[in-house]
Amino acid sequence: MMKYQLLLLFLLCSVLLTGQNSDAELFEQKTDIVIDKGKLTKSYSFLIRINNRNGEDYTKISIPFSKISKISKLEASVLNQNCKLVRKLKNSEITERSYISNHSFYEDDYLKEFTLRHNVYPYFISYSYQIQESDFFTIENWIPILDSGIATRNAELTLTVPNDYVIHYRNTEIEPPIVEQNSGKKTTVYKWKASYTTPIKRESLAPVAYRFMPSVYIVAEQFKFHHKGSLASWDDFNKWIFKLNKGTDVLPESEKQIISSLIVGEKDTVNIIRKPYHYLQDNTRYVNIPIDKGGLKSYPASYVCNNKFGDCKALTNYMKAMLNYVGIKSYYTLVHAGNPIKEIFRDFPSQQFNHVILFVPMQNDTIWLDCTSKGTFNNLGTFSQNRDAFIVDDKIGGFVRTPAHSSEQVAETRIIVVDQPENGTSTLSFKQTIRGEKFEELLSIQTSYSENDKAYIFRNYIVEDNVEANQYEINHADRDAKVMQLEYEGISKHFYKKYGNEYVINNIPFKLPTLSKPEERKLPVQIDFPTNKTDTVYYKIPDGYELSSNPEDFSVENEFGKYSIAFIQIDNQIRVIKSFLLYSGNYELNRYKDFHDFITLVLNKEKIKHITFKLKKENL
Repeated sequence: MMKYQLLLLFLLCSVLLTGQNSDAELFEQKTDIVIDKGKLTKSYSFLIRINNRNGEDYTKISIPFSKISKISKLEASVLNQNCKLVRKLKNSEITERSYISNHSFYEDDYLKEFTLRHNVYPYFISYSYQIQESDFFTIENWIPILDSGIATRNAELTLTVPNDYVIHYRNTEIEPPIVEQNSGKKTTVYKWKASYTTPIKRESLAPVAYRFMPSVYIVAEQFKFHHKGSLASWDDFNKWIFKLNKGTDVLPESEKQIISSLIVGEKDTVNIIRKPYHYLQDNTRYVNIPIDKGGLKSYPASYVCNNKFGDCKALTNYMKAMLNYVGIKSYYTLVHAGNPIKEIFRDFPSQQFNHVILFVPMQNDTIWLDCTSKGTFNNLGTFSQNRDAFIVDDKIGGFVRTPAHSSEQVAETRIIVVDQPENGTSTLSFKQTIRGEKFEELLSIQTSYSENDKAYIFRNYIVEDNVEANQYEINHADRDAKVMQLEYEGISKHFYKKYGNEYVINNIPFKLPTLSKPEERKLPVQIDFPTNKTDTVYYKIPDGYELSSNPEDFSVENEFGKYSIAFIQIDNQIRVIKSFLLYSGNYELNRYKDFHDFITLVLNKEKIKHITFKLKKENL
């Protein structure tokens, strides 16, 4: 490490050695970017203070890179609390691995990793590295934060470009840059400064956290990435993506013969789309080459035909090629998938997407296909519903909204029978009809896990709390049905509680979000899709007992949703019918108390022991 860098660290540590309330802190982060003769050079440096054993989670450093974004000049060291060198990182301590996700068997992203620790607190981890790129359009997406719960004391971003080099940038929670021109060097320097001294805790039903963190996103207006392109407008972006992938959606003759055999005699247009989609699902595998890391050019359809795998771009392009062959127009479409839904900034033309899907307009409807999914036909799921998507085409490129899930599409119903207890133990049977997010989770479990893993997940994550069950049955009658049935039986000592001559019944509650108190809440509420649950529960009246009081029905409805619970006695059973509907929506912080009050009211009603049985007089 250079002498002046050590001096700077010493001065910095001396000033900031006070205040050690958190487990760790990012004391200093500097990013220096230079664009010269078409080459992009980024230099990063970090200084992290580890205050206690809990802070050692941040002693493991992971640095992402790819084939087009390689790391050089990596240096790291441990400094003691007086900022004196303890030891330097050895090359042998650095490992590399593929950045594998849960959705693929191959990726094009990698990590360099190392761990540096000391045994006397507090101490510092200092590291720096450089990245060079020749092909680029995103200059930097700068978020100078280690973790949402860890403070950043000081961060600086400097960008140096030729005077005639046009950039676009978007700031969040950061002041605009100081801009200086150097006429001698014919360069322009942009300088941003940031801090993050009030960390944001993760909160239930909140937007993406980095929306409230300091960040700067910088892109080049004119660039060369495979082809010359521009980000002056969304139309320019569309033209560049279209040109990037032009000519890749052509099938080999052998594949055309297969597609022809799949649809021979078929007259229904939807089935002509459905059959090639099923063929794609059954004969290809998904690999992840993230488009937000530069992997924007799709592999040709012929590549997928030969190798039987592809990323979201390649598989979508392959499906598009099959539909082209059978005379059906479809559109390669960009989207930012995942939850919470991330807002696309339409005032900032740039690469803000992480996934590609296929848009197939029909005369009376629209079909959406996620070609990486093993799920149902024409079902984007919660992963990509109800958000901005960008259609790529030489004529009609632009934004469209993916369809939002209705309350009917996410409806879950349960019929539960709770038998009278024997020796304190009741037998319960569950029959569930499942749609929406839970349907997607169960379908993924069914198609992606071994039998042993399925059994483990069932016992620990699917079975109702306080119920012991080992056997279950899932019925998904048709591969394109967006609903499935789950049935199982179990035993429990939880629901019937005997106190002297009375039985008190514990409710089988809905699982609702856990919310912080209004005075503690920092973020607004974002609900991406509805929640819709209905339970019909039959409780057996124990032999020799009778209902001791008539439970009161209850219902409430407001702008956030509705809840109801009703009680009916039929012969020797009490039937409880209850429902909960939470609407999708966005609510600013000043509405949080009202939202919290609604959820709390429902939770309290769910906790009440509504039903009591007493011993009949003749049995006293």
